[in-house]
Amino acid sequence: MSFVGIWYFYYSQVEYFNNFFLKTLTFQFNHFQIETIHVFDFIVFLYAILLIPFYYFHNNDSKAFIIYKFFKNKYTNTQYKISKIEKNALLAWCVKLFFAPLMILFLTDSIVTITNNLFFAYNDRLLFGYNFLEYFNKHIFWWCFAIILWIDVLFFTLGYLLESPRLKNTIKSVEPTALGWWVVLICYPPFNSWLTNFIGWYSTNFPQFQSIYAHLFFNSSILLLMWFYSYASFSLWLKASNLTNRGIVTTWAYKYMRHPAYFCKNMTWWIWAFPLLIWNIQRADMINTIIVLISMIAWSSIYYMRAITEEKHLSQDSDYIQYKKDVPYRFIPKVW
Repeated sequence: MSFVGIWYFYYSQVEYFNNFFLKTLTFQFNHFQIETIHVFDFIVFLYAILLIPFYYFHNNDSKAFIIYKFFKNKYTNTQYKISKIEKNALLAWCVKLFFAPLMILFLTDSIVTITNNLFFAYNDRLLFGYNFLEYFNKHIFWWCFAIILWIDVLFFTLGYLLESPRLKNTIKSVEPTALGWWVVLICYPPFNSWLTNFIGWYSTNFPQFQSIYAHLFFNSSILLLMWFYSYASFSLWLKASNLTNRGIVTTWAYKYMRHPAYFCKNMTWWIWAFPLLIWNIQRADMINTIIVLISMIAWSSIYYMRAITEEKHLSQDSDYIQYKKDVPYRFIPKVW
C-alpha cells in the first residue's frame, strides 16, 4: 500500500500529468460532469483496499516486499548485489507505475467519448436516411473508433492492475535492456510529444478523400485494421502489458502472426498519411513529400524495433522459441 501511495504522490505532483488530472469530462446527455482526478482517486483507493484481502490469501512475497528487502539489504550492506528476482520485481513495479495511471485516464476519457458519440448519433439519426456519407463522417466512424480504443485500453488497464497466479498472468520477466524500454516509452506521453517535435507527425485520424467510394473504403479499412488491433489486445486478455512476459499467447489474433497489433497500427498510420502524400505529390512538392515519408518511416521503424527487442526478451522463454517455430511470420502471414 505504501508503493501505491508513492505511485499516487508522484503522478499528482508531476505537472505534465496534472494536465490529465485537471481535465473535466462532460456526459452530454445529462450534462453530468466528472473530474478525472476524482475518478483516479477512487480507483487508487479501491485498488489499495483490495490489496488487503489479496495479499492475505497470497502465499508468496509481493514484489513490493521483495523490493523493500532489497533496499534494506543494500542499506545494511553497500556491497550487496541485486538478485534476478529483485531486479525483476523492481522493473515490474516501474512498468506498473508508468503505465497504469495513463491507462486509467485513457479508459475514463474513452468511456465518456463513447457515451457522447452515441448520444449525438441518436439525436442525429434522421440524417442517416437522407445523407449516409455525412452521418458516417459525423457519427458512425467516430463511435466505432472510440469503441475500438476502449477495448484496447480496457484490457491493458486490467493487465497492469491485476496480477495473480490464479489469473495465470504473473510477470515472469521484464524487458532488461535500455533500448527495449526506450522504443516502448517513446510511444507514450510525455515522451511521444518530444519525439513528435523532432520528427513530426503527419497522419490524421480521419483522412478525407475526394472520391466518395475511396473515402468510405479507406476509412472503413481503418476501422477494420483498428478492430483487429483491439482484437489483439483482447487475445492477450489479462496478460496485456508492455515490457513484460506474463506467459506466451499463441491463439486468436496471435495464431498466424506474432505482432498483429503493431502491423495494424502502422498500416492505419500510413492510410492516415496517404491523402497528405497524394496532395504533396500532385503539387510536385517533393521536399514535403520526403519529410512526410521520413517521419512515417521513423515511426514505423520504432515499432519494428519494438517487435525485435520484444522478441529478444521473450526468447529467453522456451515457450516463445517454440512459438516462433510454429508462427514464423512477424507481420504478414505467408509473407513476412
